[in-house]
Amino acid sequence: MYRYIGIEDLVANALIEMMRSEEANRRISVKTLADYGTVIVRLLTASGQNAILFLTKESTYEFVHDYAEYFSIIEHENIEYIELKDGVQAEELRRQFRKNLTVDLAKALTGEESLRALGISSRA
Repeated sequence: MYRYIGIEDLVANALIEMMRSEEANRRISVKTLADYGTVIVRLLTASGQNAILFLTKESTYEFVHDYAEYFSIIEHENIEYIELKDGVQAEELRRQFRKNLTVDLAKALTGEESLRALGISSRA
């Protein structure tokens, strides 16, 4: 059986960790998100799971559309970002997007190697 890791697994969790490091971190580039997803898949695969990263431009736009109350897509200097909307706090993201995480996925999303992929060198 395969575990598919998609945009819905990555965006909010990445932003939660980035905001934990520095509250002003309210956006993530699509490329950084892909790098983060690659690390998550590698960690899950190393633990014996068959994980596949499913991250497409279409799935990204669909996700942002479905969760428009939380996120928007912006472009800055020809780089595409997913940005947390003003007024949305990390605790809201935790309630909405972390409620059904398995323990192994939660560990992969918040592990040291995963945080490095987000540009976070250590826990704040």
